[in-house]
Amino acid sequence: MPAIGRMNTLTVSRITSDGTYLDGGQLGDIFLNARQSPQDCSVGDVLEVFVLHDNDGSLIASLQRPELLCNEVGLLRVSAITTVGAFLDWGLNKELLLPHSEQLGTVREGQAVLVMVYTDLRGRLVATMRLDKHIADSLHSLPDNAKQRLSSGDRVSIHVANKTELGYKCVVNHCVWGLLYDSELNKPLRRGERLSGWIQRVRPDQRLDLTLNKPARERAPDIAELILRQLDANDGFLALGDKSPPEAIKRIFGVSKKAFKQGLSRLYKERKIIISDRGITLNKGE
Repeated sequence: MPAIGRMNTLTVSRITSDGTYLDGGQLGDIFLNARQSPQDCSVGDVLEVFVLHDNDGSLIASLQRPELLCNEVGLLRVSAITTVGAFLDWGLNKELLLPHSEQLGTVREGQAVLVMVYTDLRGRLVATMRLDKHIADSLHSLPDNAKQRLSSGDRVSIHVANKTELGYKCVVNHCVWGLLYDSELNKPLRRGERLSGWIQRVRPDQRLDLTLNKPARERAPDIAELILRQLDANDGFLALGDKSPPEAIKRIFGVSKKAFKQGLSRLYKERKIIISDRGITLNKGE
């Protein structure tokens, strides 16, 4: 059965002068207006569409993909303020409603607001700025249909939400809160900023600590590749080793001595380099 608020692959069931009807299974026919229907469309063709409710409650489809799908978090810009709430531009001809009851503070036209798209009690897709109602505090409190197995070192998507005394409260993978400490950052972050990060630690209470720094297991291969490139550029030899001063390593590779040694260790285990008191030599016999 098609999922409302998501992209769906549906089959064309019939075509009229007004538009195209798609087979929605138990939901019945789903209408795609003539302006969006492909000109060469035929019954039996398969289309990828976004499904939502029209103003009259009927289901309609769009070939456009919105900026946010249902249960996703992100920044959307306010296009209009009305008596029923604010309307947000999310990339579809039909704009997304942010009801007054789901707003925080004063919302202005042209403002970018951090919201989540969700389905209200009437089944309509609407936006909310009240993220705490939908984002879990910990992995334990995620609903069964949204359970995620996250562990230390996993790469995740991050949306910056609120500043706290310790750092920034962030939405992780659109579903659970995490904390990004100030000590992990070299500059302030903006509310709504989207980042790629990692789980630094899953606490005993299943709350998440975050980092923007790659874990060692991901950094080492990159540094190893840099070492190999530098060796190739220097006729297979570098006067550097695990006893070299951190300043020299930082100047050449832009990484810490610890990260450099991890790269060396990987290359040595793979027998790609020879380490001596003089430095590193490319093992051309391998």
